[in-house]
Amino acid sequence: MANLPMIKDLKVADYLAELAADSLFPSAGAAAALGGAQAASLFAMVCRVNLRKGKSGETDSGEEYWSQMLAKAEEVSNQCLELAQADGLAYRLVVEGDPQGPDQAIEVPLRIASWANKLMLMIKESLPLSYKPVQADAETALHLAEGSKNAALAVARHNLKMITDTARRAYYSKEIENLMGSAANKTHLIDDPV
Repeated sequence: MANLPMIKDLKVADYLAELAADSLFPSAGAAAALGGAQAASLFAMVCRVNLRKGKSGETDSGEEYWSQMLAKAEEVSNQCLELAQADGLAYRLVVEGDPQGPDQAIEVPLRIASWANKLMLMIKESLPLSYKPVQADAETALHLAEGSKNAALAVARHNLKMITDTARRAYYSKEIENLMGSAANKTHLIDDPV
């Protein structure tokens, strides 16, 4: 594999051109990770608005609560950006025949799915407390996180075929199943406004 592009340094149009190119990276795992980073960044904006509105007395939510949520959202975004790059490194290991390649090709998307799952739970908890004008943004972030999680789990499922050891394959299958069955999976939260 040629040198991997640094995903976090690319402009959006350049990233999309790289994604559309006939190459192994970026591909599905990186796209899933960037979806999670985008969801976390949108939720970070929601947190910032709630912090500002709380300071002006327009919401009852506490400043400490939204500050903590903001820090967690930024952590998810950073982790997902790192995992977008790690996806390329995992595939490099696979292509180069490194024995750790197949495990990395499953572990990276499982970590992406896990971070997206954490984000979904955070958003679900905070959405009812949010300033009403940004609840649509929060719910959009929730759906983006769900897409990230589902995409990452699809990558992990497809990469299972690379694992020849029965015990390791069973372990990874169980990890995928656990994340698929997480309580974060039901995303409809607010009654339709009409």
